[in-house]
Amino acid sequence: MVWKSKIIEGLTFRFIVEEVNEQDRNGRCLLYLASVYLQVRGSSRMHLVRRSRIPGSAARLEQDAKLGTIDVGRLVDVVRIDSPVT
Repeated sequence: MVWKSKIIEGLTFRFIVEEVNEQDRNGRCLLYLASVYLQVRGSSRMHLVRRSRIPGSAARLEQDAKLGTIDVGRLVDVVRIDSPVT
């Protein structure tokens, strides 16, 4: 089983892209899962934003996170709840 993780830093939050891939001896895909999590700075909680089981989709999810095309607007309540009190 191969597990990869990529962290994309932002000003107030970070995206974590995880990819899990398992193949049999003949190279056929047994399991593939790519997930994007949002983590607010100062918090240890991670919130699932997007998930895909299409092989190779982790690169596309990572590109979306870097370009800012993931809609974080629906997660505004999450950001408010997890923000550290100043």
